[in-house]
Amino acid sequence: MERVELIRSIESAAYQSWPARETVEYDGWQLRFADGFSRRGNSVYPAESSRLGWIEKLTWCQNWFADRELDLVVRQTPASEFGLDEFLESEGFVAEGHTHVMVADLIEGEASVEVAAVASDEWLEATSKLWRIEPDRIPGWEATINRIELPVGYGLVGGNSEPVAAGFGVVADGWLGLFEIIVSGTARRSGVGGRLTASLMEWGRQRGAVRSYLQVTSGNAPAIALYESLEFVPVHDYWYRRAPSR
Repeated sequence: MERVELIRSIESAAYQSWPARETVEYDGWQLRFADGFSRRGNSVYPAESSRLGWIEKLTWCQNWFADRELDLVVRQTPASEFGLDEFLESEGFVAEGHTHVMVADLIEGEASVEVAAVASDEWLEATSKLWRIEPDRIPGWEATINRIELPVGYGLVGGNSEPVAAGFGVVADGWLGLFEIIVSGTARRSGVGGRLTASLMEWGRQRGAVRSYLQVTSGNAPAIALYESLEFVPVHDYWYRRAPSR
């Protein structure tokens, strides 16, 4: 699979796996709104080339997000419309949220952590606690998870009183996407993150996925080392461009 095609395949699976509350297509660009939680769910993805001028499109997009009380944020990948990132930079759009995307083939493995088919109250409470999600943002986060209609597996180590690790996987188009993988500070380097991730990978393999992808923040060396130990390799980076204040 050529690199651009591979990137678009992963991005398509990821967007299906992280559904927005509202989605609009505008001249090849996809605008997504998810109550302000996460940049992926509240940004523009320039999936296809433009017929209209960029200034016209960006103005329209900025007004669309302003109506929803959000800044205009544009997601960028190496497969995005050619020249757009440089243009955004020249217009004062600031780069943020630089993230690596890594992939691995799924082979039969061990599942030492139970993976549930439903996001229980215990899982939701434990995961939000591990991620330290602010109370006013929890409803938007939970709403995004509850919108997922694809096969989902939820993994949790420890209870909601003392959670150790959590995360979930989503199967879409033969891909297993791994999301919200988190390990408590006291349990890092203990192997629990690897056991959780491997269990989610085996769960996804059993449900027809042949490859897995995940996203890790640039500079997170411990997480990158963990995923490399599970045979994940980097494929591409993505980042966001935030519009300057009006």
